[in-house]
Amino acid sequence: MSRLRTEAAQRCLFYNDCVQAHLLGLDRRCPCYEACAADETTVVITFGEAAAYLDGAEVRLRCGERLRVPAACPLRLVAAEAADVLLLRSPAAI
Repeated sequence: MSRLRTEAAQRCLFYNDCVQAHLLGLDRRCPCYEACAADETTVVITFGEAAAYLDGAEVRLRCGERLRVPAACPLRLVAAEAADVLLLRSPAAI
């Protein structure tokens, strides 16, 4: 099972066969994150604000808001200021 990868500061908080939880830090040095996970992912903003782009469509997210990203859907996150993002990835059942 592959893990999500990014150039932004990221820490894997939890990982098993059912779920992966990653904490992603966006700031002025690295304000962007891009991925296309094979499995469904839920994006939760835990601090600050960020814009999520799903297949080019923009969704503005503030602290406490979440967004479900379908499997194999290109995702781009952009923050103008510092933002912390929790990525919850649910591997597809075999």
